[in-house]
Amino acid sequence: MGTKKILTRDNKPTDELQREVNKIFKGIKLSYKEVYYLDYDVDEDTGMIDKHNKVEYYTKSQISRNMKTLKSSYLISKGAAAPNEIIKFREKYHIAASTLSIILGFSKNTISNIENNGVTSLTSGRLIKMSINNKDIISYYIKVCDSIDNLKKEELSTRIMTLGL
Repeated sequence: MGTKKILTRDNKPTDELQREVNKIFKGIKLSYKEVYYLDYDVDEDTGMIDKHNKVEYYTKSQISRNMKTLKSSYLISKGAAAPNEIIKFREKYHIAASTLSIILGFSKNTISNIENNGVTSLTSGRLIKMSINNKDIISYYIKVCDSIDNLKKEELSTRIMTLGL
């Protein structure tokens, strides 16, 4: 997937950029990737554009994404599962995101949403982390899941117990 393009003040496309940000948030040092773009500096008082100086700008969408990334980083630092941990678990055991969502008692798309948009709740994130890091917990949730047939339950349980965590 290529980088997103944004039109600058002179109507030319520019790439969305990323950088690593280190920030102290609620007393915790966090590191995450922030997105932005560069455009000419504008004097707020006169409206004059300085075509010799480019500065960072954020679209409304980028601000929203950066805030979600900050929140997700904070929740991960407090014990929630990181999206890449969930993906790694699912790939190792060949479990679809929708299936893992159902096993854990979430709506069908919750795991996929977390993997794509980051952690949204500390409670959910911690439950997921505990479940993917403990074969007894995930096996129990598979066993008591009413939405999966017995053949699929047996297949999943065997895969997890055989491969181990």
